[in-house]
Amino acid sequence: MRYADAHADTFYRVATEGLDPLARDGGLHVNLPRMREAGQTLQVCSVFTPRHYSGTAAAGFAARILDAIDRHLTADAGAFAPVRNRRDLAALGDRVGLIPWLEGASPLCGELWRLDALFARGVRGIGLTHNHANEVADGCGVPEPRRGLSAFGRELVARMNELGVAVDCAHLPRPAFDDVMAATKAPPCISHTGCRALVNITRNADDAMLRAVADRGGVVGIDFYPGHLRAGAGEPGGPTVTCDDIAAHIAHALHVCGREHVVIGGDLDGFADTCSDLRHLGDLDNLERALARRGLDDDTIRAVFSANLLRYLGDVLPA
Repeated sequence: MRYADAHADTFYRVATEGLDPLARDGGLHVNLPRMREAGQTLQVCSVFTPRHYSGTAAAGFAARILDAIDRHLTADAGAFAPVRNRRDLAALGDRVGLIPWLEGASPLCGELWRLDALFARGVRGIGLTHNHANEVADGCGVPEPRRGLSAFGRELVARMNELGVAVDCAHLPRPAFDDVMAATKAPPCISHTGCRALVNITRNADDAMLRAVADRGGVVGIDFYPGHLRAGAGEPGGPTVTCDDIAAHIAHALHVCGREHVVIGGDLDGFADTCSDLRHLGDLDNLERALARRGLDDDTIRAVFSANLLRYLGDVLPA
């Protein structure tokens, strides 16, 4: 079974903690030995900027993560390969493709020229906000009333469409999400989320959002963060979360979106309190078994694990 993942914070941790992505037991959920065992062919690499960085400080922080990705693409060229276009995607062979992807547009500092500079560095997707507000829109953690896309946000989406940079709606509240759906001419995505029908929090996507992305040819990535998967998880005395909970969200998304539009966006290395039976990438077989118990056939599991994300990127990346 091949595996492709739409969101992990691995290189954020490499850049900020000095961890080694080649070491099996070096503290990372995602590392090269486990990638190979999982049959992983592609990893979208989150370039996350914490909320206390803004302006040029945010741009500088993002550059640290991009530098870490570039170092490993150079030093470990036999293991990792850059994916900047459809040709790169088709030529991976045995290497794991890496795609830098902003999580929050703060590093752009509200200046459109910075998008072209980041594109030149290999960025091929942007999650427009994190939970907090930035120059593009309010994030899902901002109290109501929440604003939609700013004028800069609309210019940004248009330029992303022109370049072949994926428009990622993870962390967007409804006003900004609706504005993106009206503005984008390319298929959008939600790289990592849970389903609000199962856990009713603003961070999770509701069914109308799931349908809107699928109707435009995009994909929705289900993540592994317990707090998105089961109400009360992560709180004192909260429930234990397992792969069966992840499978429930995947099954719901499949029901709403259809088989071609659901992927994995695990968010591994983005949190410490993992599911009890998916502690790291090496436990991925447990999720495969949980999906099979729900009646998903091998073709559907293959679509969710890799084929749908690879198809989506083939649609949105530059030629």
